[in-house]
Amino acid sequence: MPYLQNAGVFLIQTLFGFFIVVFLLRLLLIAVAAPFNEPVCRFVWQVTNRAVTPLRAIVPRWRRVEFASLLIAYVLVLAELLVFIALFGAMLGIGGLLLRAAADTLDWIVLIELVAIFGYCILSFIPSARYDANFRLLAQFVDPVVRPFRRLLPPLGGMDFSCWFAAIALVLVRMLIVAPLADFAARF
Repeated sequence: MPYLQNAGVFLIQTLFGFFIVVFLLRLLLIAVAAPFNEPVCRFVWQVTNRAVTPLRAIVPRWRRVEFASLLIAYVLVLAELLVFIALFGAMLGIGGLLLRAAADTLDWIVLIELVAIFGYCILSFIPSARYDANFRLLAQFVDPVVRPFRRLLPPLGGMDFSCWFAAIALVLVRMLIVAPLADFAARF
């Protein structure tokens, strides 16, 4: 039975995770003013537009932050938690559940940025990739996180360590903000 249970957990996490990531990608792509004529952006737009468009009439956008996409991602994280609570019977109060969903949403955003930085670092070693539109989109995507570290520590001897420091900072955010928030939600 645990094998079937593990497979079910995997399928639930995969299904919810895909849609959570797509809606958070929309949020982040709009925040960095990504051109929505790129293939990745068009895919994200097509998958999310039917759900976000009606909600945008109720939930306004503020500058480059589209709260409708964030709200849908948050609701998806909340729904995933409710499915797991229904299946496995964990006890969480409503406040703890809402706080845990916020912590998990923040964790997804940090993970997306970490994966993007890792992909950017790997692709930066391929000289021909620098001329690709997808690489430029990825560079535009990671730039707001990496730029403060690039200002503090400019490239040394042709080596740019700003991505490394940005990744360390993101991991510290997971360890020092997201994890304590999730622990507090479990006790709330």
